[in-house]
Amino acid sequence: MLSLPSVGNAQVTIAQISDTHLGEPHAPHAFDNLRRTVDMVNARHPDAVIVSGDVGENYDEWLRARGILKWLHAPVYYAPGNHDVHSTNVAKYREVFGPDYYRFQVKGVTFLVIDSQLLGNFDNFEAQSPEPMPPQTEAESQKMLSWLSRQGSGANPDNRGNRRHWWNRGSNRDDQRQQQSDADDRRNDDRRNNDDDQPRGNIVIGIQHIPAERGDNIPPDPKPYWVVNEPYRSRELNLLHRLGVRHMLVGHWHVGNIFERDGITWHVAPSTSRLLPWSSPLGFAMHTINANGDVRTEFVSINAEP
Repeated sequence: MLSLPSVGNAQVTIAQISDTHLGEPHAPHAFDNLRRTVDMVNARHPDAVIVSGDVGENYDEWLRARGILKWLHAPVYYAPGNHDVHSTNVAKYREVFGPDYYRFQVKGVTFLVIDSQLLGNFDNFEAQSPEPMPPQTEAESQKMLSWLSRQGSGANPDNRGNRRHWWNRGSNRDDQRQQQSDADDRRNDDRRNNDDDQPRGNIVIGIQHIPAERGDNIPPDPKPYWVVNEPYRSRELNLLHRLGVRHMLVGHWHVGNIFERDGITWHVAPSTSRLLPWSSPLGFAMHTINANGDVRTEFVSINAEP
């Protein structure tokens, strides 16, 4: 366990929006539901907003989603989902959203965003056993795990949390100037992804799309599609334990759920757009993190049709 300096007593509130699925034929109201979600999140005044994957089904839908999410009043941080990144196209996601794994801070709490699509091949929903990743994606996976392993060494904090992407700055902006600023930010992020900086504070929260553990009877479908599988599961969990991560904020299951496995509590956010057979109502999650690093989660229904 890392021994890190303590943080202040201020609570941190994080809104988590997940599985928005713009462009998904089974989610015809996804656009309107996301607009409703943004209004409801703004009314709660969180310190930051996490969008934990499956943003949209293609490039055009990514742009539509960002056009809505830019109206959020708090800084927004993205994690990729399996509908955003497949086993061969992580570069496409990076061109649009920037780094797919990174860290940021909110009031001294460190958040580690992890690309769960570099922890297995989730392309085939019907696969009955885990399928291998292509060699180039396997190399990307090793690079990300190496980055994660270094998050407990060094001394300089990451300052990504002090900036906002150009698409989240509101409608009154100079697009050309902000896009140039975003390009500069991406170059800085690329350099930070290769550094040995240490998270500041003793609270470290993980964020990714696909959970690495199963809950009690959720999901009831045993296919490997629903979780990170071996050998990546053990590799990731060993690193999370070394970093002192006790809470993970995830999505993918379209159900609001909280469960604990092996010292880590998994907070699964519901979808804003599509119900599955075991799903809870459409909605989002609000997380409150106290000075001890404990996370209290509330699931908020958006009272909308899928």
